[in-house]
Amino acid sequence: MTRLTGTKIAGAALFMSVSALAFADTAAGTAAFKRGDIATAYREWKAAADAGDANAEVNLGLLYAAGKGVDRDLAEAMRLYGLAADQGNAQGQYRLGQMYAQGWGVPQSFADAMHWYQMASAQGDNRADANIGSMYEGGYGVDQDYKAAAYYYQLAASHGVVGAEYSLAQLYQHGRGVKRDAAQAFSWYRAAAGQGYGPAQAELGEMYAKGEGVTADPEQALFWMKVATISNEKIDARKRQIMASKLSADAVSKTEQSAANWKPVLTSSK
Repeated sequence: MTRLTGTKIAGAALFMSVSALAFADTAAGTAAFKRGDIATAYREWKAAADAGDANAEVNLGLLYAAGKGVDRDLAEAMRLYGLAADQGNAQGQYRLGQMYAQGWGVPQSFADAMHWYQMASAQGDNRADANIGSMYEGGYGVDQDYKAAAYYYQLAASHGVVGAEYSLAQLYQHGRGVKRDAAQAFSWYRAAAGQGYGPAQAELGEMYAKGEGVTADPEQALFWMKVATISNEKIDARKRQIMASKLSADAVSKTEQSAANWKPVLTSSK
C-alpha cells in the first residue's frame, strides 16, 4: 500500500477494487474447475494469484502438485503454497505442511511440517489436527505421544475428518493414549465407515461378528464385510461364509444386495 499515491480514501478504494477482482477471478476459476474446464480454471486462478489472492495461490498450487492441466511441478506448488501461507492462509499452511512431511518438492522435514500444521490448526484446519495426531502417534519429528495423538485426532474426528475417526477408533480399540473402550472404538469406526472408508468398514464387520463394542449381529457383519470388499478391502472369504451360514439364504441375498446399493454419506468437506 505504501507505493500508492493519492488520498487514503482513494487508496482504500483501489485496494478494495483489486481485491474484489482477485476474488472474482478465484470464484470464476473454482466454477470452471467444478465443470471440468481446467484450462479456464488455471487462467482465472493465475490472474487472481498474480494479484495476491491467497486462495487462488493454493488452488493453483494444487494444479501444479497434481499435474492437472499443467506439467507437474512440485517446486512451483511449494512456492505458491508458501505465498499463501505467508499471508496467513490456513489451506496454504496445511498444504505446506504436507509438502514438508512427504518431502515433495523440498527436503523432508518433520519439524517444518509440524510448524505449518500447527499454524493451520490454530486457525481451525481440522485436517492439520489429524496430521499432527499422526505425527505424535508415529513419533515423526516428535517424541511418540499417544495421549497427544488422541487429543488431536479427537479435534479432527469431531469435525468429520475420516482418517482421524479411524485413527481414534484404533486408539480406543487398543487402549493407546486413552482407556481401552470397545464401544468408543465401534462408534468411531462406524463414523468413518459411513463416510466410505474401507479399513473402517472392515473393522466394523469384524466387531459385529465378534460382538466387540456392540451386540453380535451376523447380518450387519456380513453387510459391512461386503461393503468393505466393494471398497477394495481384502476380507477373508471364510469369515463371510461363517456369517452367511448363520442367516437364511433370503437374508444373505437381501443383505448383499443392500451392501451393493449402499452409498457413503460424507460429513466433512475436508
